[in-house]
Amino acid sequence: MKKPQVPYNHLSIESKWQKVWEDTSAYKALDNSDKPKFYSLIEFPFPSGSGLHTGHIRSNVAMDIISRKRRSEGYNVLFPIGWDAFGLPTENYAIKTGIHPIEATKQNTDTFRRQLKTLGFSFDWSREVNTSDPEYYKWTQWIFLQMYKKGLAYKHKMAINWCPKDKIGLANEEVIDGKCERCGTQVEKREKEQWMLAITKYADRLDKDLDTVDYLERIKIQQRNWIGKSEGSEIEFKVSVGEKNINVFTTRADTLFGVTYVVLSPEHSLVSEWKEKITNKKEIEDYIASVKSRTEIDRTSEGKEKTGVELKGIHAFHPITNEEIPIWIADYVLASYGTGAVMAVPAHDERDNEFAQKFNLRIKEVIEPLLIGERGADAVKEDQPFIERQVAAVVVKHWEKEEYLVIKWTKSDWVGFVTGGIDKNEDVATAALREVEEETGYTDLEVANIADRKVHAKFYQLLKKENRFAHYQPVLIHLKSGARKEVDSGELAIHTTEWISKDKIEAILAGNSMRHILWSLIQPEKPLTDDGLLKNSDVFSGMSSDEARKAITEAAGGKMVTTFKLRDWIFSRQRYWGEPIPMIHCKKCGWIPVPEKDLPVTLPLVAKYQPTDSGESPLAAISEWVNVKCPTCDSDAKRETDTMPNWAGSSWYFLRYTDPHNKNAFAGVDKLNHWTPVDWYNGGMEHTTLHLLYSRFWHKFLFDIGLVPTAEPYKKRTSHGLILAEGGVKMSKSIGNVINPDEIVENMGADTLRLYEMFMGPFDQPIPWSTDNIVGSRRFIERVWNTHYKVSNEAQVGSKVESMLHKTIMKVGEDIESMSFNTAVSSLMILLNTLEKEEAVSKEVFETFLKLLAPFIPHVTEEIWSELGNKESIHSQRWPQYDKLKTIDSVITIAVQINGKTRTTVEIEPGNTEEIVTKKALEIPEISKWMEGKNVRRIVFVKDKIINIIVDLKTE
Repeated sequence: MKKPQVPYNHLSIESKWQKVWEDTSAYKALDNSDKPKFYSLIEFPFPSGSGLHTGHIRSNVAMDIISRKRRSEGYNVLFPIGWDAFGLPTENYAIKTGIHPIEATKQNTDTFRRQLKTLGFSFDWSREVNTSDPEYYKWTQWIFLQMYKKGLAYKHKMAINWCPKDKIGLANEEVIDGKCERCGTQVEKREKEQWMLAITKYADRLDKDLDTVDYLERIKIQQRNWIGKSEGSEIEFKVSVGEKNINVFTTRADTLFGVTYVVLSPEHSLVSEWKEKITNKKEIEDYIASVKSRTEIDRTSEGKEKTGVELKGIHAFHPITNEEIPIWIADYVLASYGTGAVMAVPAHDERDNEFAQKFNLRIKEVIEPLLIGERGADAVKEDQPFIERQVAAVVVKHWEKEEYLVIKWTKSDWVGFVTGGIDKNEDVATAALREVEEETGYTDLEVANIADRKVHAKFYQLLKKENRFAHYQPVLIHLKSGARKEVDSGELAIHTTEWISKDKIEAILAGNSMRHILWSLIQPEKPLTDDGLLKNSDVFSGMSSDEARKAITEAAGGKMVTTFKLRDWIFSRQRYWGEPIPMIHCKKCGWIPVPEKDLPVTLPLVAKYQPTDSGESPLAAISEWVNVKCPTCDSDAKRETDTMPNWAGSSWYFLRYTDPHNKNAFAGVDKLNHWTPVDWYNGGMEHTTLHLLYSRFWHKFLFDIGLVPTAEPYKKRTSHGLILAEGGVKMSKSIGNVINPDEIVENMGADTLRLYEMFMGPFDQPIPWSTDNIVGSRRFIERVWNTHYKVSNEAQVGSKVESMLHKTIMKVGEDIESMSFNTAVSSLMILLNTLEKEEAVSKEVFETFLKLLAPFIPHVTEEIWSELGNKESIHSQRWPQYDKLKTIDSVITIAVQINGKTRTTVEIEPGNTEEIVTKKALEIPEISKWMEGKNVRRIVFVKDKIINIIVDLKTE
């Protein structure tokens, strides 16, 4: 008897299975399982007062899909959750609403917990952690004390960024265009003692060890850019006064002969030492005062106009030529980077060039471009010698339009300008005119400019079959008219010509020597910042940059060194809502750690938690908490009243998940050995610099003292794109465009929301929300629901369905691993389309389809699975396997092209050779028609994709 069809009711289905999963602890990770472990991690949420929004859900759904797949593959999965609960947003929310941060945090975490549970995430809720819980932050404080004992935590007086509205010290990264990132208030500078963590001692390892982990390349780039490792030279410039000289750090010692001035940071100690020798002392003092109020990021941000003043009455000497060089102070040089001094080479550095142009300083070019073919048809053949050639490289300008002539070669992917060797009896102008006429036919020519700068290139010359070391002399020729003679057929056979605008030329030629030829003629003032061949550099002229860096450093009496842009981490915050820093100050003993037996140092429960105008933490006013006895000498002492930044608790939370209830250690050795490192960590790109860097630093420190088993915390790190509001703008509570998931779950279902967030677009890209499009995900689920009523044990499985099923198994599995969730969903939709056309659907086929779909929409698949008579959860079933032979099409369709244009298609068995496909293509009537009276020049064949028949242009 056929089962009566019941409408899909998401509310009853989702609440039913969420209760079952919770009651049975379905997703609890086992510490003593024989299965291989898989640790899946999301960035734990900051529970704000506004609750969860759809942007938070994207990462959670993705890692839930991966976690569910791993369980089906036989892994013991740890997929934990917790709360990053300390920090400024909660405190600001508390100040605004009058709700104490403790109560606000409880309300917010309760809301987030409820929302996450309604979405069916397979978190192990038994491991929930909260960074503001004393049982948690006891161990944050304990780790800080271990750092203090090892000399990594220290106190230092420094100028900090101060937000007068939020009344808090800000790290450089929290200041945007001189304003507080959170409230937009203009930032001030204040001198203050701060606790620091010496992350710089780990800079080299933080950089090098990125080679050992599976992170997205853009994440590694962000990490390395922030660390800022530079291999370079330290070179000394003697000065006309005093005994101290100027030490500069440079990565470009090869440009030393191009130095035309030296720049010091306004804060450089030598400036104050020389003040009595400086003849424009008042001008210098006024300038230094004007720079003091500006942040480092503001001073060095791209596009900011650079300012500076020359130190008159003092000059430096070039370390090799002994030439006198002016000394300037300028805002674009920072005391905190390198030595606080820069040797300025305006011909080869964009900042120096901009400064030199503004102040009319000398610009001396000492590098010419050198390009080396490394891939494609032009790649240098390592086993062959180089043939050197002096070459005219000609940029031809149109007689009326702002367009230039390019040459496109037919036997390679090379695009460039007219080029040709300069014969013994020719000058460059004569050679240029001859080559243009021979290659293009244009005859009404005028030499407009011959560049001072040569461009050098090493490449493989495909026609001559030899390595070339070409020295291009750029020449600009203006056509006076379009007068043109017939071009030799031999020239036509090897290249074509095309007129292109300057902007398009730059895009086409990006990265090859032709780009430099264009710039040399059209934008000669643009600095050449790449490596190249030296000129105007005495005995070093003709050397490559790589060769010259060390040789020039030695000649200048310098040394090769490694520096880092990374600075020590400012760890103090003058706020209430954070972990108290467990230190006590005694007038006799100095700074003394709180005894470990007295941890945690808990936050006092106070009514007044607003920040102070003085810049002190609100804790400073609580005398009964502040005043204590020194643990060493028992004298009167005071607690540290600064608290830790919100980065502190998030720097090690992934370790606490392994053993969240341990009262004797931050985690037990056996649990850490079993679960760490994290196998796959996903989070936002906005956290792939600082959070990732800080947590890697803490983990490496714990590894060094023998408390964790690996040097890196995460094997793999990926990131997702933001979900934008409708219209493509960022979601913001202040403008009312945040999408509340509660309404969607209520009206359309958690499964619909999960599916839509995975289907809406590529996971790694920002995607705008669309209320209209989410309806499509709901309809798909309803179709899945309705199709299950067609399932039959007796239904036959046709070859088409079987092939598509195995292709879908392969596609979905691969797409989940590459986080291509949108295409995985698309392939499941295609399979459903096929199943819907069947009169009856095989139970085995449909159950396999459900297993593939289950990680995406866990509630409805669990319900259908149960209705099909299965007793055990679908989420405990083995992941489907595919038969590779059944994924291969018996017939494929390939495009048949004539000169790159598709004229028809042909169906053929996969894997056929070029000869067979060509024969079949030429037999097609449509192709026969196109081939009449034409000669086949060559065939371009891409196996199982296309066949392109290139015919003689002259006879087409």
